[in-house]
Amino acid sequence: MIWNKYSVEDQRIPGISGVAIILIIVSIYIQSKLILFLAIFFLTIAFSNQLYLKRAGNQLYFQNTYEKKHFFVGEKGQWTLIFRNEGFPILKGELRIFFDHFVAPEGKKLEASLSMYEISIPVSLYKKQTKQIIIPFLARCRGTAKIRKLEFHVPSPFGFGETILESKNFLKQQAVVYPQPILVRGLKEQMSIHPRKSVSPISIFEDRLGPLGTRDYLSSDSFSQIHWKASARKQSLQSKIYEKISEKGLNIALNISNGHSITGDLEELISSLTELAYYAFNKQIAYSLCINVRSSGSTPFLFLPKGEGKVHLQKVLEGLASISTQNTSLSYEYMLAFYNRHLAAQPIFVHGGIRTEDTNLTLLSMVNTGTELYELKIEHGQGVLTKMEIHQESRVHL
Repeated sequence: MIWNKYSVEDQRIPGISGVAIILIIVSIYIQSKLILFLAIFFLTIAFSNQLYLKRAGNQLYFQNTYEKKHFFVGEKGQWTLIFRNEGFPILKGELRIFFDHFVAPEGKKLEASLSMYEISIPVSLYKKQTKQIIIPFLARCRGTAKIRKLEFHVPSPFGFGETILESKNFLKQQAVVYPQPILVRGLKEQMSIHPRKSVSPISIFEDRLGPLGTRDYLSSDSFSQIHWKASARKQSLQSKIYEKISEKGLNIALNISNGHSITGDLEELISSLTELAYYAFNKQIAYSLCINVRSSGSTPFLFLPKGEGKVHLQKVLEGLASISTQNTSLSYEYMLAFYNRHLAAQPIFVHGGIRTEDTNLTLLSMVNTGTELYELKIEHGQGVLTKMEIHQESRVHL
């Protein structure tokens, strides 16, 4: 760990040094060994104080290991900080830790300031000593908590000032607090038809679990397609007929913007999407996720490709936990256009958030390609999933 270091020396030190010099002159003039001894004693204290403040913390090391842990709201966790001191001993030092308000110090009644908690811990470290400091916390709300800064205050053993060490590097420990689901009315009713596979008159996929019947064999049919029992009965080769099916899935798109600001229903929308994600996980429904939060990479917004299962659910919950009012949003219409042109479209599209007239035009073009549209709204603090009805109004609020 590289520290930003600065010292704060007591203002009395220059005065003590000045008095010591005067006493040296006086001792020489009156030839007093006692006064000379006092002068040298004061100078030694001033010099030793300056030397300690200059050298203190020069060889203090912090083990900055990467660690990411996941929590549900109400669960307990801890920050683990490991220090090793190879330099001057640190006596009665004070360690100050600043971390995000998504987790709260356990057992301490503190108020977050500027969305961060600050706690202080007394620490003493002798030369060549390693110390592990445990800071327990409680996951209090959705978000990704990080230790934003460490400060080590090292007081002078002579009582004249202190050296302050500030962490310079990025601290790698993270605590991801998953969002809590809320009730979404209409979810089971709208998703009652299992949207994994459906019959399709035109498809390259066939349900091989059981044939619907047989027909006369064609030269283009594969050998494995011959139904031997039916062929024996009819005394001519018969081929199996399978039901045509198409894979189906969801795409969930969230608009976090409301004009030039973040929507006031952000938490309710994220909690509703969490409930939808749990439902899809339990019903083994594959789904993808698009959120107009600006992101680096080939896809300029937060995007998770279609998937299902526990691993996919964890990625979705972590993505939802990372969203905050500090994020920079992207134009929702741009995100939809990018989705239509470059990403794998899903037959069912769920929209959440503000809908503008431009949004409606884009969604209408998706309807023309056969996409089923649903809308996730917030009413009285609860989510509501309905079939989307698009009108050409200038803006529809949740």
